[in-house]
Amino acid sequence: METKPIQELSADERRALLKEIHPEQIQAMNRLGLQLIRQLGTQEASIGENLLISPYSIAAGMGMAYYGSNGETRREMAEVMGWSEWNKEQLSTAQAAMHQFLTHPGAGIQIEIANAMWIKEGITVEEVYKASLQQTFEAEISPLHTQPERAKDEINQWVEQHTRGKILQMMQEPPVPETLMILVNAIAFNGNWMNEFEPEHTKRDEFLLADGSIVSVPMMQQSKQFHYTENEDWQAIRLPYGNGQMHLLVVLPREDRTLEEVQQQLEEHPKRLEEEEAEFKLVDLSLPRFRAEYGINLKKALQQLGMEKAFDPYDADFTKMIPRGPDWQAYIGQVIHRAVMEVNEQGTVAAASTLVEMRAGSAPPTDPVKMEVNRPFMVAVVDGATGAWVFAGAIHHPEQQASQ
Repeated sequence: METKPIQELSADERRALLKEIHPEQIQAMNRLGLQLIRQLGTQEASIGENLLISPYSIAAGMGMAYYGSNGETRREMAEVMGWSEWNKEQLSTAQAAMHQFLTHPGAGIQIEIANAMWIKEGITVEEVYKASLQQTFEAEISPLHTQPERAKDEINQWVEQHTRGKILQMMQEPPVPETLMILVNAIAFNGNWMNEFEPEHTKRDEFLLADGSIVSVPMMQQSKQFHYTENEDWQAIRLPYGNGQMHLLVVLPREDRTLEEVQQQLEEHPKRLEEEEAEFKLVDLSLPRFRAEYGINLKKALQQLGMEKAFDPYDADFTKMIPRGPDWQAYIGQVIHRAVMEVNEQGTVAAASTLVEMRAGSAPPTDPVKMEVNRPFMVAVVDGATGAWVFAGAIHHPEQQASQ
């Protein structure tokens, strides 16, 4: 898929956009990402599996539904998403600014973000709601095909196109007869390292799995100055892409700490990564090549976090989106999320999509720091200026085959 050249933002334009984005909004998005990763990691099917999500994509997909919510449904959604402190105008302004900021990431990075809404024939959608989606999310609005299989194919083709072929079957099943509307966000990311790893230095080495077994994985090697943080619980390194506007954050638990313990600590104290003393240090880094692919219906995890009414066929209130019918009302039937990430010597390629189905019912030290990522670790693709986690995941096995 050809990518149109994007004109870079000026320093003044970047500063103006940053003023529209509250740091607390970014922290709420990142915290939700950590909560979901921990919550999903406890589900039987996901234990020990690589987990990957896009907190940004989830916030965008759920944001499109949130704008149509009302009453107690809206309150619960705001509480889980971390939006309780802001009104719709403030959230809209921040979302639009974030969209512009991320889609102008600077040299060496390509990002495409797209949003869309498909509406069932005969369903009335509030004009104010449609205008909000177009203004804030630049959403495309299309009719949902009357034939379910054709509807599924059209949506899957749209997602495939806007994730540059990385996510092929977003919808596994066609829409059910009760489907009123489908909201979709898609994001594609391609970032080249500022400092690439030399392929000839990559060698197979041991990686310790959570169950104590050892596997052999391709381990990339590099010794350079990086933005590095450490404490008694973990080591963290930031590997910059392009000209440094975005980076891959890698958090490695100490040998006597588990990945789950570190994730819980960061969830409870999301600013700790920033507050720990950080500096540029010479780091001897060993990092496995890895590919993570993950797909899940987020309904159960969001319900467990407290978002219950939105999924209730009898109690949901989305009247700012679709007026109630004579014997039905709109509710969220499912929230499908899929993400994929591949990290190698050249950089990172990643993509994600979220589908919400609305239904009726400093100087280097003398000695380098050693960071050997040879056990389960956490990753995040981060926008440096805002701190937003565009992607986040837990890597338990670098060469694990996707199960979904």
